[in-house]
Amino acid sequence: MALYGRHMPHPWLPEPSEDLYSLAFKQAAAYGWSFPLSSDHAPPEGQRWAQHEAGDAAPTNSAGTSELAWLQASAHSLPGQSLPIVPMADVLLRALERLGVTVPTGLLVLAPLGSGASHPAGPGCGTLLHADILALADPSAESDLTVSLALQDPGAGPGALSAIREWAPSGSQALLGVAPRTTGAGLTPAACSRARTYGLEPALTCRMRLTEWSLEAAAWLTTHLAESLRPADVGEQVLIEVIKEAG
Repeated sequence: MALYGRHMPHPWLPEPSEDLYSLAFKQAAAYGWSFPLSSDHAPPEGQRWAQHEAGDAAPTNSAGTSELAWLQASAHSLPGQSLPIVPMADVLLRALERLGVTVPTGLLVLAPLGSGASHPAGPGCGTLLHADILALADPSAESDLTVSLALQDPGAGPGALSAIREWAPSGSQALLGVAPRTTGAGLTPAACSRARTYGLEPALTCRMRLTEWSLEAAAWLTTHLAESLRPADVGEQVLIEVIKEAG
């Protein structure tokens, strides 16, 4: 997972005693969601992911898709649970906000698509309930996003789009529209490079509209898309990039 945006360090923390890695795993441990693999303590039962590494880029106040921070973890597959993208994004943002003022503009997630009896066909119950929360946004906050997918088979884009459209009504309280794009921006160069590291190729770009722009909403959308793709037989993993459009 990588977070894009703008960040200005707090002036009272010229040399923080905590780095992003330690802040992220301590925040996750405080919630009971995860525990660092290198810890001397036994991991708690029911943790949602195992954190491998985390880091941040040089602070910037520029607009666009500058990568601010990243988190590498292995998600634990628990029956009936949604992918833990929303809590992971929350931990990453909270860690950054301890170090400075952060304005998120995008999110990049490599998500597993492995199917099995423990997963529902389509978005999980927690993901669907979360849409009800996002539906309470101010109507004037509706935002357009550019959403790009990379898959093992670049020809799987039509199948992925079909699955996304099939399950879109289940999250229609928050996801207000899906329109494929045949021209214009796709994956950013940095995302393309990451995709190819995992044997993935750009396959689909869409414009989607949400009730609001926030990192929470972007993480929810990423979760809904990944879980919609599980039954679509488009591969074992997907890279999803969500970027807020200007305006």
